[in-house]
Amino acid sequence: MFVTILMPCKNAKASFFRAAIDSVLTQSISSWNLIIIDDHSTATETLVVQDELSELADERIVVCKNLSNLITGALNTGMRQSKTPYVCALHSDDLLDRNAIETLDRTILRYPDTDYFHSSRIHIDEDGQPLSGVLRARESFTVSDFKQVGPVKPLHCWKVQSALAIGGMDESLGLHGADDYDFSWCMAEAGYSFKAISECLYYVRDHREHYRLTTHVPLDTQIRELEKIWKKHGLTMQEIEEQLQRRKEGYLRQALYLNEQDRERKEKERYDIRQGWREEY
Repeated sequence: MFVTILMPCKNAKASFFRAAIDSVLTQSISSWNLIIIDDHSTATETLVVQDELSELADERIVVCKNLSNLITGALNTGMRQSKTPYVCALHSDDLLDRNAIETLDRTILRYPDTDYFHSSRIHIDEDGQPLSGVLRARESFTVSDFKQVGPVKPLHCWKVQSALAIGGMDESLGLHGADDYDFSWCMAEAGYSFKAISECLYYVRDHREHYRLTTHVPLDTQIRELEKIWKKHGLTMQEIEEQLQRRKEGYLRQALYLNEQDRERKEKERYDIRQGWREEY
């Protein structure tokens, strides 16, 4: 067994959560472990699903508490509990392709010295219907490419030993871009090797009806988090302004709220969040 699936979970919508778990249970091979890291959930529907897992009595599945905070702390908690050389991340509202773990195992066997694998992906809506075609994993990139865009997209699968050698994920971050953008950037800066997997192994759910990091985190918070990441990696203020402007014209438009005050106002006015702008994939 090479791979443990890490699933951070905080007040997950029950239907999405069950679907994510089912995508693991129905993998084409049975040699996997799943660690669900609960990030201090209070929602009853989330806790009910976690209780259902204990009734399965499946030794491959473990539910544990986040020993820190945010998604970065949850993934660090999961990494340190994993007993396999590699881990991959699955958000509790996304899905794995049925052949994901089998493909990862086969690729790891072929490229055992690789530190970080990433795959092609597809975007789906609330009902699991495709919003995009297959978006191909980027075959090659340089460290400087991270200034412009995160070239490494899900499925993210990395060698635990290599990740822990750089201190794991940065727990001072976590509300936007930390687990995928900053972490893969840090791994690249450390000189670790990456390998793209052409097969589509991951389904990203673009939804509005429940909390999602890229939509429900207010825009000012997302901008603040991005600025922290860019300053950490040495971008100049001019470079930061250029990158912010470009992103404001693109995917940052999907933020449902400008700030916390805007969130409060829209909630009072019963704003229909399903009408938020969707990125064109």
